[in-house]
Amino acid sequence: MASRVRRLERLLTRIYDDALRDHGLTGSQLGMLVAIQLSGKTTAVAVGRRLELEKSTVSRNLARLAVAGLVDPSDGLRITARGSAAIAACHPAWRQAQRKAQRALHPTEGRLIARLTPLSAKPPAKPEGRAP
Repeated sequence: MASRVRRLERLLTRIYDDALRDHGLTGSQLGMLVAIQLSGKTTAVAVGRRLELEKSTVSRNLARLAVAGLVDPSDGLRITARGSAAIAACHPAWRQAQRKAQRALHPTEGRLIARLTPLSAKPPAKPEGRAP
């Protein structure tokens, strides 16, 4: 099951990255920008937790976003005006990628993905007494 999910993740990543390439962002970077915008002034740790990303992934992508002038890491992490404009500019390409991804998925896969907890929701509590 894990290898199938990883293969699906690679397919979806390719769809979004291809759609956003002309904007100079990856799907992951756009997701990070949106998470920062929704959070307001935040920290890299909080972004990593919200998106469930490894520390190195967060650091690498935040460095690229900062160099591009899309986020300002000084005095807390926040999105810049340029970052907000990039989100708006990417929105049509992202919507196109959404439609392409939906067409690429089997209806059962699409329903399963739709049932996943949205990132804006609080992650479920871990059951007590269970080993990881």
